[in-house]
Amino acid sequence: MKWVAGFLVLGITVASALKHKPYHDSYTGFELPLEVTMPEKEVHPSLWFSESDIAGLSQKKDVDAFAAEFWKKTSTSKFLLVELPPIPGAQDEKNVIHGYYGTLTQAAMYNAFMSLFDTPKKQAYLDKAIEALERGYDGPLYELDPLIRGSAVDEIYQGVWAQNFAAAYDWVQPKLTEAQDQVIRGNLTTHAAYMNKHLFSWASSPHNHISKPGWGLATMALLLSSEPEAETWLRTAIEATNANTRYFFGGDGIYREGSHYYMFSMLNFMPFLYHYRNTTDFDPFPTFQPAFEWPLRVRNGKGWMPNQEDSFIRPFASNLVAGAYKESPTRLHSSASLGSVLHWNFLNTDLGPFDASESRNGFNYTGATWDYPKPLIAYLTYDPGIKPVAPDVEPTQFLESGQTAFRTDWEGNNPKHRYLLFQGVAEADNHQHFDHLSFIMFAENQMMSSDGGYTRKSYAEPMRTEWYLTAEAHNVVIVDGKAPEDIAPGVGPYSTGRITAPGFASEKKTAIYKDGGTHSRIVSMIEDDRFALVDVVKLPLAKQVDIVMHGGRASLEGDKVHGVWNYEADAYGPACSMDQWFLGKGYSHRVKEGELTYIKNDYAAYPYFVQSKTTDRALAMHLLEPRASEAAGRIYEFHRKSEDTLVVQSGNEWHLCNVAGKSVGEGAWDTDALYGYIAYGDGGFKKAGLVEVMSFESKDEVEIVVNAPCTMFIEALESGELRVDYSAEIDAEGVIRRGEREQRLNLSGQGSMTFK
Repeated sequence: MKWVAGFLVLGITVASALKHKPYHDSYTGFELPLEVTMPEKEVHPSLWFSESDIAGLSQKKDVDAFAAEFWKKTSTSKFLLVELPPIPGAQDEKNVIHGYYGTLTQAAMYNAFMSLFDTPKKQAYLDKAIEALERGYDGPLYELDPLIRGSAVDEIYQGVWAQNFAAAYDWVQPKLTEAQDQVIRGNLTTHAAYMNKHLFSWASSPHNHISKPGWGLATMALLLSSEPEAETWLRTAIEATNANTRYFFGGDGIYREGSHYYMFSMLNFMPFLYHYRNTTDFDPFPTFQPAFEWPLRVRNGKGWMPNQEDSFIRPFASNLVAGAYKESPTRLHSSASLGSVLHWNFLNTDLGPFDASESRNGFNYTGATWDYPKPLIAYLTYDPGIKPVAPDVEPTQFLESGQTAFRTDWEGNNPKHRYLLFQGVAEADNHQHFDHLSFIMFAENQMMSSDGGYTRKSYAEPMRTEWYLTAEAHNVVIVDGKAPEDIAPGVGPYSTGRITAPGFASEKKTAIYKDGGTHSRIVSMIEDDRFALVDVVKLPLAKQVDIVMHGGRASLEGDKVHGVWNYEADAYGPACSMDQWFLGKGYSHRVKEGELTYIKNDYAAYPYFVQSKTTDRALAMHLLEPRASEAAGRIYEFHRKSEDTLVVQSGNEWHLCNVAGKSVGEGAWDTDALYGYIAYGDGGFKKAGLVEVMSFESKDEVEIVVNAPCTMFIEALESGELRVDYSAEIDAEGVIRRGEREQRLNLSGQGSMTFK
């Protein structure tokens, strides 16, 4: 009870120091138990492995090519037997100071690791590791303020430095003299006490500037568990990092600072998870499992996470945690383990652009090139015995957070693969962008419809706020210069009409504007080949409505109705094209230029277009059809174009959107659907995808009537049966008729039925 009271006092201190706001408790994330588990006793080595595991570590390099490559890069690292740089002063340049601590801590870790194995340089490695550890944090670290923007000793760096030093000490401690141990342990405890004291003053929100050093402090507490203050350090660290995982992570695992900061944070929380599991009888990996499933659920066909929010595109280094989940069931497969799916992701991620960028610019995809021992961590965590297994669940993933990944399959690296990420996630208060209801695409093995991204090179650049952060840098609908926003703190746009069926998947998201009004966007994937979007804006007063559409790294030709994006072969994919049809009445059309960045330093300006009108209600439809450059695209003809209704036809295929509140028809069909895709074949009616429909009729073939709006996909099967997939937000009753046959309908939730 005494401890609980003390912890409550600590909690009050945390809230005060963080300037805690009620909305920091408004999201759906996860947390570890506040009653921490300490190691029974301090043992070395124990963080990454035990003494009995060392023989197996040396043998792993011979198992497969990946292990051999990780070992080669580790055993030939430039940090091995490196001459340690001179200790800098507070007056030295930032890069000199930052580079010093990055070099020092990596030299300690690499040399300590190699000293475990019987090689001619074993003693030299040990001596170099001890030399680095004995220096510790000598220099200006405690003189400089981490809170100054661009500080050389930013707390986000210190979290990695702490974990590097922790691993190094863990590996050499049994070989230290008493005097060496006293000096090194003093260095580590001093820094741990420093982080413990200042952790909650390093940010006003529980973002990565608290969580990264927090996970570093947690590792240090587990390492030095016999220290009297160690349990206090671990409690402080768990409280701080829980604040981050509750608010910036979602229950479905999404990280709301974006893919870049997800990987940047993973560099710290992944080692901590191993360290907590390996040194105690508590396993934190199950709590974090959604955070390792999320990158798989939103990956594009090359395995890349999106450049949304403050983010460049990023690969997910799933090899780092596959071994931790090799016995864990997953939502991504009916029987295989998450570890198998993570290993599949590792083997099916294209690292080409990231490797090329690193060769060209010297920066890798971690965001911590100067600090993070990338190949060594990869070798430590790699488990070559896992069988790779692709996900076998529905490829289109509707995430609870409001992010939706439409995709045709899990295969990827295939020109026929189609992917569209539809964004509707509640904004957090760090690294967020104005991107509600935006989307990005991937098709023909190329990035398409991509909006701006993060920045050119760094967070502090003026261009980040002047362009990349603005609403117009995204595929959004702007009203009087403002993008849609959250409904309430922690509550983003709401999603309805979610459906997946063979040949049709669809969803509608709705967001609000600060000064009143709503924007609803429907995204539908058609025939596993192309996409249809419908925008509906409703405002209390007439205002300027701007529909912004980016194509990505492409040239643009055509006119306001039919634009063609042409992509050249580049680091991200082959040459290809995409037809984009814009269907609406009364819009002006402007072609503009804006910057786009996929990977740090690789930025350029590309065209985008804006369709505008002043109105209190706006309706528009977009048809996006990727294709090979030499392939011919469809041609659409208008049949109706009014403020309330749009109908277009291409051959035997129709698309419509209708907010008139009454049915519309063209020849053989009639419906009151908000959006409809209707196709006929040689034998008559073939299929129809209908959003918010209450009545649909294909003359003399099929009629469906229900008493509440539903989303449906209706298909005439070769067997002569009619298949109906549906999504009903509220229970609906009705009837389906074919000729003289009739069947009552009772629709609830999502389901499928057949009718003879």
